[in-house]
Amino acid sequence: SGKNKEKCYVTYILTNGKQVYLGRTSGYGTPQQLVARRYDSHHMRSKGFAKPVIDKWAIGNEGYNAIRGREQQLIDKYGGIGHPKVANLRRGVARANPKGYLYHQASDKAFGNIAPYTGI
Repeated sequence: SGKNKEKCYVTYILTNGKQVYLGRTSGYGTPQQLVARRYDSHHMRSKGFAKPVIDKWAIGNEGYNAIRGREQQLIDKYGGIGHPKVANLRRGVARANPKGYLYHQASDKAFGNIAPYTGI
């Protein structure tokens, strides 16, 4: 409906048949609209990564924290940066990010745990 006053945060998955790319986006509108908008100018399109699949979404400040943690947990679930299956070149949350564990816990609370904490 586009009448959301609160910002929406979304994690999504792209695949090219061999690898996954795990990302996040945010804005106002439905999760579908946000991910479609992000994909329109996505740097992985030219590498054959197909239309995004929505993973999870949330709203507001707690939603931001949970989605930050979820993106990193997705990357870790598929083996982490450097794994042959993962196309991401950088972590979603830097290892030394002081809020890293807060993000991880927010994701666990909102969506359930899918990977161990890999920050420092």
